[in-house]
Amino acid sequence: MKKIASTTLKIVIPLLISAVILYFTYRDYDFSQFRSDMGRINWRWLAAALAFSALGPLFRGLRWNLLLEPIGYNVSRKDTVLTVFTGYAANIIIPRVGEICRCGILEQNAGVPFSKGLGTLVAERVVDAVLLGLIVVAGILVSWNEFQLLLTPTDTDVASSATQSIPLLRNPRFWLWTIGIILVIAVCRWVCVRFRLWDKVRNFIQGFWEGFLSLKQIKHLPLFLAYSIGIWICYYLELYLAFYCLPSTAAVGPVGGLACFAASSVAVLVPTPNGAGPWNLAIVKMLGIYGAKTNEAQIMSFILHFCQTLIYLLCGFIAWIALKIIRRDGHKAATQP
Repeated sequence: MKKIASTTLKIVIPLLISAVILYFTYRDYDFSQFRSDMGRINWRWLAAALAFSALGPLFRGLRWNLLLEPIGYNVSRKDTVLTVFTGYAANIIIPRVGEICRCGILEQNAGVPFSKGLGTLVAERVVDAVLLGLIVVAGILVSWNEFQLLLTPTDTDVASSATQSIPLLRNPRFWLWTIGIILVIAVCRWVCVRFRLWDKVRNFIQGFWEGFLSLKQIKHLPLFLAYSIGIWICYYLELYLAFYCLPSTAAVGPVGGLACFAASSVAVLVPTPNGAGPWNLAIVKMLGIYGAKTNEAQIMSFILHFCQTLIYLLCGFIAWIALKIIRRDGHKAATQP
C-alpha cells in the first residue's frame, strides 16, 4: 500500500505542478484561434526540429557505452541506445525515474550491476552539469538585459528599484531567503536522522566519486567529448529550428535562441513530465522579451513540446519492445574480463 501511495504521489504531484504553471502560461490564450494558428505553422521546420529530438538520445546512448567500457563491461551500442530511449519515456511518466529505469534495464539485459551503472550515470550528469553551466553563462552574457527583464516583472519595476535601494541587512527579502535556506537545511538533516539515510547519502557520494573517476579512464576521450557536445547541440537546434515555424518567432535570431535555450534548460530542472509547464513558461516569456507575438510564442512552445513528448513516448515504447525481443532471442549479457 505504501509503495502504491508513493508511486501515486510521484505521478500526481509533478502533474499538479505542471498543470498550475501551464494554466498561468496559457490563461490569456484564445483557444478559439487554435485551428487558425495551427494552419499558419510551417511544418517542415517543425519536422526538422523534431529530427534532433531523436538524435540527442542516440548520442547519449553512444556516450554511455564509452563510460561503461572503462569499468570492464563491453555492452553493445544497441543496448545502451535502446535503454536510453526507454529511460526518456519513463521520465515522462514519472519524472526523474528514467535514470533508475536505465540502470535496471541494463542490469537485466546486459549484466551490468545496478550500482556500477548508476555510477556511470552520475559521471554523465557531472559532464552535463558542466556543459549546462557553460550554456547558461553564455546565454546570460550575450543577453544580460533580456534576462534582467525576465527576472524583473514590468509591472513591479518601481517597487523593485525601491527594494534594491534598501541596505542588505535591512532588506526583508534577504532575511526571508536566509530563514528559508536554514529551514531547508534543518529539515534535510532531520529527515536523514529520522529515516537513517546517512548510509544512503554516503553510498551515493561514494558512487558519485567512482562514477566521476571513470571519466579519467575513458579510452576515446575526443569521441566522448564530441558526443557530449553533440547532445546539447541537438537540444539547441531542436528548439531554435522550431522558431522558424511562425513569422515573429523566426525573427528572434540565434543569439535570442541561445538565451531561450539557456532559460528553458534551467526551467526543466523542475520535476514535471518532460518539463511541461516550466519549459513552456520560460520559452513564452523569453520569446516575448525578444519581440515575438505572445500567441505565436504560446502556440509554438505548445506544439513543439507536445510533438517532442509524443516522439519520446513512441521511441521509448519501440525501444522497450526491441529490448524484449533481443532478450527473448538469447541476447548475451556483457561479461567482465
